Amino acid sequence: MFDEDVQTDTNEWAGALGRWFIFAAGLAILVAALILPAQIDLCETRNQRDLALHIEQSHNTRIERYETFLAEMEHPAPETVKLLAMSQLGMIASDRQALIIPGQPADPQLFEFLEPTPVAFKPRIVKASRLETLTTGLDSRFWFVLIGAVSVMYGILPAANLDPLS
Repeated sequence: MFDEDVQTDTNEWAGALGRWFIFAAGLAILVAALILPAQIDLCETRNQRDLALHIEQSHNTRIERYETFLAEMEHPAPETVKLLAMSQLGMIASDRQALIIPGQPADPQLFEFLEPTPVAFKPRIVKASRLETLTTGLDSRFWFVLIGAVSVMYGILPAANLDPLS
C-alpha cells in the first residue's frame, strides 16, 4: 500500500509538469501566430519605405545636377556656354550623336547631360520559413491557432481524478 501512494504521487507530479509543458508549448504557438504575420507586414513596409527612399534619392540627385547647372549658368565656364549655345541653336558637337525623334528637331543632348543615370531598385527578398507559412496560410493558420488554443486549455484544466475510491 505504501508503494502505491509513492507511485501515485510520482505520476501526479509528472502529469502536472507535463501539463505545464503543454501549456507553454500552446502559448508559444499562439504568440508565434500573433507575431509572425506582423513581422511579415513589417518587412513589406520596410521594402516600401526603401523604395520610397530610393525614389527620393534619385529625385534629389536630379535636382542637385540641375542646381549645379543653374549655378554654372550664373558664372559660366566656356564649356557650359558652348553646350548651351549648341542647345539653343540646335547644333550637335562632332563627338556626339543626336536623339532624332520623327517630326522633332535634333536634340543636342543637353538634358542627357543633366539627367543622372537611373539606378534600378532591388527589394530585399526574405524566404519565408515553415513556421511563417503555417501562421500566414489561409487553411493552416486556423488549425495552427486551434492546436495552440487546445494546448493552452489542456494545460490550464485540472487533472482528472481517475481513482474510483475518491
